[in-house]
Amino acid sequence: MHVSSPSPSPSPVWRRAGLALCALWLAGFASAGVLDAFVQTPNAAIPGHNRERLHNATPEMCATACTDSARAGWCVSFDHQRAEQWCDLSDKRAADAGGLKTDYPGNPYDHYSLRPDPLKAFYRTPDAAISGYNSAHLSNVQPADCAAACTDTSRSGWCKSFDYYKSQQACDLSDKRAGEVGGLKTSYAGNPYDHYALIAGAGVPNPLPGNRHVLLIGIDGLRGDAVLCSTCVDTPAMAALAYGGAYHRNVLAGGSQATVSGPGWASVFTGYWADQHGVTGNGTGLVMGKPHVFDRIKTAYPTATVAVAGDWFNITHNLKPAGADFVVANAEKHSQQATDAVKGWLAWENAPTAIFYYLHNVDIHAASYDPANALYRSKIAAEDAQIQQVLNALAARPNYAGEDWLIVITSDHGGLGSGHGGQSASERNTLLVLNNSYLRSGKTPYCSGDLSGTPLTQIDGTTPHILDFLGLANPTPGRKHPACGAGR
Repeated sequence: MHVSSPSPSPSPVWRRAGLALCALWLAGFASAGVLDAFVQTPNAAIPGHNRERLHNATPEMCATACTDSARAGWCVSFDHQRAEQWCDLSDKRAADAGGLKTDYPGNPYDHYSLRPDPLKAFYRTPDAAISGYNSAHLSNVQPADCAAACTDTSRSGWCKSFDYYKSQQACDLSDKRAGEVGGLKTSYAGNPYDHYALIAGAGVPNPLPGNRHVLLIGIDGLRGDAVLCSTCVDTPAMAALAYGGAYHRNVLAGGSQATVSGPGWASVFTGYWADQHGVTGNGTGLVMGKPHVFDRIKTAYPTATVAVAGDWFNITHNLKPAGADFVVANAEKHSQQATDAVKGWLAWENAPTAIFYYLHNVDIHAASYDPANALYRSKIAAEDAQIQQVLNALAARPNYAGEDWLIVITSDHGGLGSGHGGQSASERNTLLVLNNSYLRSGKTPYCSGDLSGTPLTQIDGTTPHILDFLGLANPTPGRKHPACGAGR
């Protein structure tokens, strides 16, 4: 019987080479779908702007490398050399680099440009949805599919948001924003939805001289004597603004009106008392009879954009600017959602001219409004941490050094015991902080120091200073502090 001799085993060198080739083939096979994230332009390349070169690489391998976690923060395109099987990864798109070059001898390159992520145009609120107002339903989709559908040419004229049904992989597109329909519903059993609201992308260029902006931060129920003192709760964000700018720890609310939120915020926003602005309580049907300070900005500069983020219905409805361009109604007492909305606006190339950012959790209606009370202090500290997130986003703006932001912090009323509404000193006590030089050493402050020695009322605190900073006339009875002035 003839027995065949066994075939000789491949040498270690050839075995390693074979394994390497196999690994490359498997990587390319497994990542073939990744090219769907790119738009290919044959016989073209970006001239220069090469940040990293990969050798022995197929287009699929280059696409995988461009989108991996190590490069996803910068890689937006690559050029693939077909004959030599290498690619150059780039942090530029063709439009950023003067266009594509198509006259290379022999046309050895193909250019691949990463498709923009459609979800970047949306702000996500988890576990929330608009109740009703569904204009179109899509099935068997992912959030990115819904975002692309909302912004395609057939729907871009009306689609403003969508709710994504997580377990069913479906979404409802809507021609409404949350602020137009009473806010988001967050009490669905099992939290099956996420809400996505379309944002303005690059935003609208700010028309104000000197590129001046306003960030107005409203902290409901914050007593001025609860912060910025040696025995007060530690609030590093507020302290940085106050001690780097100016502050007043006893701006007087109430007096001729109840120390409750409706009249208080209306006086902050208008520079008038309730007998003139008409908001005498917290009823949602009480509309301000005097212009919101943000509306005065839009009257003077019609292309200015203004934005509001808050969870209290009145803030996003009857007390908001009549001409508000962007309104986010976040879930009740969910400060992070409001913070994320403001951070999203600050991430735009052209941020809104003026933003009102409302924080509700200090208004506890429980235990005590006493500055020494542990629960009250914890709520103040938590909201201060939210403010720090927004300040970080503001300072990270690429052109922050070329912009002039007046940051204002104020409150609507104080508190006594577990409530407010009366005329005690503790209930009337509110806060004012003014700062236009945050992390900008050498800039002349709009005003500085402790202003508490000069009496200020609620109608003096916010509106007159915003109008003065922006160079606008102040027709209100409120008057700014004499130490503050845009001309200083």
